[in-house]
Amino acid sequence: MAADVSDQVVRWERARTRHDEAISRAGMVPFRAGRRLRYACLTPAGPVIVAIAVLTVAGYAGWQALHHGTDAASVGRAAALAALLVAAATNRASVTETGLSFDVAGLRRIASFGFVPLYAVVDVAVGNRPAGWPRGVWHGNPFPGLGRVHVRYTSRDGVERVRSAWVRDPRRYADAVLGGRPEPKRRRRRPGRRR
Repeated sequence: MAADVSDQVVRWERARTRHDEAISRAGMVPFRAGRRLRYACLTPAGPVIVAIAVLTVAGYAGWQALHHGTDAASVGRAAALAALLVAAATNRASVTETGLSFDVAGLRRIASFGFVPLYAVVDVAVGNRPAGWPRGVWHGNPFPGLGRVHVRYTSRDGVERVRSAWVRDPRRYADAVLGGRPEPKRRRRRPGRRR
């Protein structure tokens, strides 16, 4: 039994290493990464990060107004810093030949969060989480043009878990996770234009 667990851990880490190498080669720019990965899309920072940024700027503005009078330039700089931090916390949902992960732009070189090797994926659901599936960790934030997707997988310990995310084109994401390299999106030709 201990040998099975250690073999599973080694296999998981090898897949993670290959996945991290593919992510590093692809880069962070979505149109460039999309050609080198099975799937890649940027999603906005999660609700906790956005709430912290908004509360921090509001608190700073209140403190500034109480103690130093209203200094719009100072509050503007704080708001710009908060916007920069939210932009750095942008997630990228990535699917490579070996696994899927949710990378944070500012921390991409340090870690890929929520890595799941493709061999451990049991099922993928688009839309609402199916009844009977365990609750899972959420990645990203609801945003216009993004849809929900849930990935059910078997963890290293043999426990079934779920990772949920907001992604662009959830059906394409599901196809990429379930093993096929999806067809690239075709550009629409304008009427009257010939090549």
